[in-house]
Amino acid sequence: MNAEINRRRFLGQAARVAAGAVAASMPAASPALAQGRGPADLIIYNGRVQIMDRHLRVAEAVAIRDGVVIGVGRERDIRRLAGRGTESINAQGGTVLPGINDSHLHLGGYGLDFPPFTVEVDVPTIQEVVDAVAAAVAAATTPGSWIRGQGWNENRLPHPPTKADLDPVSGDHPVILRDFSGHMMTANSNALRIAGITRDTPAPPGGVIEKDGDGEPNGVLREAAQDLINPHVPPYTEEETAGAIDAAIKLCHAQGITSVTDPGITLRQLALYGSKHDAGTLPLRITALITGGRHPDHVRELLDSYDPLRGADPRMLRVGGFKLIIDGVPTAAQTAWLHEPYLDGSNATPVLQGDTIEEQVANLHEMIRLVHDAGMQVGTHATGDAGIDAVVAGYLAAMRGNRRFRDPRHYVIHGDLTPPGTLRTMARHGIGVSMNATIKYVLGRTLDPHLGPERTDYQWPYRTALDLGVKVASASDAPVTSPSLLQGVQSAVLREGRFGGVAGEAERITVEEALVTYTRTGAWQDHAEHWKGTLEPGMAGDVCVVGGDVLGADPATLVELPITATVLAGRVVYDGKPDPAIAPAAVTRRNARGADRLNRGACCHQHA
Repeated sequence: MNAEINRRRFLGQAARVAAGAVAASMPAASPALAQGRGPADLIIYNGRVQIMDRHLRVAEAVAIRDGVVIGVGRERDIRRLAGRGTESINAQGGTVLPGINDSHLHLGGYGLDFPPFTVEVDVPTIQEVVDAVAAAVAAATTPGSWIRGQGWNENRLPHPPTKADLDPVSGDHPVILRDFSGHMMTANSNALRIAGITRDTPAPPGGVIEKDGDGEPNGVLREAAQDLINPHVPPYTEEETAGAIDAAIKLCHAQGITSVTDPGITLRQLALYGSKHDAGTLPLRITALITGGRHPDHVRELLDSYDPLRGADPRMLRVGGFKLIIDGVPTAAQTAWLHEPYLDGSNATPVLQGDTIEEQVANLHEMIRLVHDAGMQVGTHATGDAGIDAVVAGYLAAMRGNRRFRDPRHYVIHGDLTPPGTLRTMARHGIGVSMNATIKYVLGRTLDPHLGPERTDYQWPYRTALDLGVKVASASDAPVTSPSLLQGVQSAVLREGRFGGVAGEAERITVEEALVTYTRTGAWQDHAEHWKGTLEPGMAGDVCVVGGDVLGADPATLVELPITATVLAGRVVYDGKPDPAIAPAAVTRRNARGADRLNRGACCHQHA
């Protein structure tokens, strides 16, 4: 169902909403008439307007002027705010939500994740990986150019692709293929040679260089070992990166997204965002976290180099703080740091620099302190329960050591296996968490052989966290998964896996609660709940229109509902029509299928 975008005057012909349930929960007060300031620029009518305030009230229509909501309530009241130049959107009985706030989305990485920048190798067999690389080599026009791929999934393949698989088809091209999560890569012999990786190369702290039966590197590099190759990979040009960002923003608009937290960006990418903002070509609200590296000296250098944005509208582009990282992911890679080992008896360690775990944790705590003392927010990637506990301990130490920075809202990124006791501590001290229902859908029960059924069920404990009072935001971690609101809500409600099975009935939440994690709580994470995240008068005129009754539909069918319109600051940025120019046909097809796009995996995608 497509929204009908009417560019003429909002006359009087709109049909009234017939749903009695909507009228029963309507805001009792008349809409704000904003006397003396002129008519609305945009009115959205004939819908179930989910205001997403604390009372979860429902209305029939909403009016926006100068980028701000000026009225929400009964349609007959909102119609009084129309004038000769007012535009309108007929929601056609669909659901009208505040603009979606994806609290962890790698914007540049999302745009660069598709051809022609990256070869897609999310396939079920090694032979298909090899065929994709062979095709890229055949299409390459520059001898010895780098071939970059993305998406192989150790949970789908019989084994990670190795240099033995890639060398026969790669010719003189160096090849790197990142896995679905960004926490592993495979390199061919040419890439290993350029990076100087041999059988005698020591793995960096928190990294693994896999070896074959003869003791030679087999091409698989896990976690920090990827940093041995990354500096040798030619970076994308500024023009390529800018184009990828433009494409990613359009893809976000098609999912109803108006705000994102872009975690772990470089100062170079921040400068690019700043120039695009100044040029008026950044139509998305971005809260950026600067990547903090793996040692306190990295944070010190970045704080010294960081030049705050000047002249930027903080409601469109702001630096919230820093992103740090303590461990990997609890997938087949088994790089999440756990209190109790994996079923095979192994365990991971922190990925920070340091000769011992104690030194690594001390370095993390010092990094947190440095950022906190600078008056900036910290979001730390942590998936294993041991890693999460170390992160929360670091937050508490920083907050107790410097109370001048009140309400920092430091938060845990992912928080897969956060213990209940730690969740209580987080709730008590205002520490939030950004969880990933879409990744839960991708993984389903595939972690049983690694974590066991109990921990697999508990992974991403939405219900426990909300019941204990933790501020839980939801995120896609795109390009790890598609930034699909509806898939995320469906997954949080049902906990059903892509390949069947239910992982954690006890951690299911309601549709309303899931919507809050994508709207109001995302705004809280951004220190912005006073101006965005709900459709109350005075709030940002950011809107997502869904073609159907999100709260009344069978949750199993939510992903089938279309996004029919997206509005940013009162301006329609998506009208429900696909734009094939923003991505190759394969990208358009995957996003149109919704759930079928979600074939990646665990966490925190990284690009060279």
